[in-house]
Amino acid sequence: MSKKFLVFLFAAVSISLAAQDGAAYVKELLESNSVLFDYSISPKGQSKIKMEGYAIIDGDCYRLVGNELEIICDGTTKWTLDKAAKEAYIEPSEGTRDFLVNPSEWIDKVNDLKIADKTVSGTYEADGNAMIFKFTNITSVPKSGSTDGFVFDVSGLKDKGWVITDLR
Repeated sequence: MSKKFLVFLFAAVSISLAAQDGAAYVKELLESNSVLFDYSISPKGQSKIKMEGYAIIDGDCYRLVGNELEIICDGTTKWTLDKAAKEAYIEPSEGTRDFLVNPSEWIDKVNDLKIADKTVSGTYEADGNAMIFKFTNITSVPKSGSTDGFVFDVSGLKDKGWVITDLR
């Protein structure tokens, strides 16, 4: 009987440590690398509302693509392109870091963090709201330190009937 209890206790402690180590793993992954992953996010209990796409994070630079939106940031300027509405918003990036590209700020608050081969998932809860997320196909390379691929020129959109709002 005591042998089974010890195995159970070891398993429970291992699961708890894995969750703590998992958050540290995600933080280290993002702080030290350029990361590409597919994402799926939906409010808990609202499976019909879902954001899906992919993200590239390279330090303060990032690109989010999904659900007719594309958000591009070079660490200084953020471009939000709403393809369905044909609208582009340009704003300073300070203080506008999107939830998806800032997991090091919230990963410690995930209740059921699961990390498997190239996958991170869980439920983030804050202010009475819960968000179920899953990052899959995670790949990483060393940070580039470059803004290549994280700058957007909106000049060609005006000719195509887009509305451009520059808030800089």
